[in-house]
Amino acid sequence: MLTTLPGQALRFVASIAVIVLLATHPAAAAAQKPTAPSPTSQAQLEARVKDLETRLAAAEQKADKATMETEYILRTQNHYEAYYKEVFSTQTHILWTIGVTVTLIALTFSVVFFVAGRFGFNIFDRRIEAALRDATAQLRTEFTELLARETQALRDANHVRLKALEADLKVRISQQEEDLMARSRYQFQFAQALSLFGNETWDGAIRAFRYALAIYKTGKPRGIFEKHQGQRTTANIFHAIRSRDKEKFVEAAKMELQLDVYNGLEDELAFAATPNEVPELAQLLKRE
Repeated sequence: MLTTLPGQALRFVASIAVIVLLATHPAAAAAQKPTAPSPTSQAQLEARVKDLETRLAAAEQKADKATMETEYILRTQNHYEAYYKEVFSTQTHILWTIGVTVTLIALTFSVVFFVAGRFGFNIFDRRIEAALRDATAQLRTEFTELLARETQALRDANHVRLKALEADLKVRISQQEEDLMARSRYQFQFAQALSLFGNETWDGAIRAFRYALAIYKTGKPRGIFEKHQGQRTTANIFHAIRSRDKEKFVEAAKMELQLDVYNGLEDELAFAATPNEVPELAQLLKRE
């Protein structure tokens, strides 16, 4: 019913327009004087009527064309709606079929797994246990061998280290024994020299002081003696020479300074040449 409304409306509008024009022209003619219409006005009226008829025909054609287009659109719309409904129905069927198929496959696999688990898991467990036992035994064997090698290497390293420590300890003990003996010999010679010096046995005192100074010089690099010990011993030697030789002290001191025992003992000689000890020695040291 909607497809025929535009054409009927157009025809109705065109009919009203024609009626209005026809009604207007007789009224206008009646208002004028009742004179015979002229040929020109008659022709114009006919022309206008033809023009209106032409417009009416054109309007009817447009209305018919619009009606056809509307009907075409509705047919096309109905066709696509039917097509989409069919496609949707087909897809729904396909999806339903796929869902059913997947469900059946899942159930099949579930049954297969259940059966396999029911009858095959015991076999798998036994194989796994056997593999674990073999791997454990192999690891235990490898660990034992590795532990034995590491223990032996540690024993060898400890043995070498112990030998080195023993050797070093022997060297240290021997050195300490030598140092202790050097201190003992020095103390003995120094004490004997003081005793001889007190008895004014000058030659004996000088020899004993020299022995003590030689021991001091040997142990000086290792630091087993204090510096004042060498200084005191050196000063005592020249005290004894001065007491023995008196006026001949310079010649005797020169001969004494030529001995090798005084090489490297510059600080000890400088102490012996101080004013509080043997100041005459200072001039000799400057000449040297």
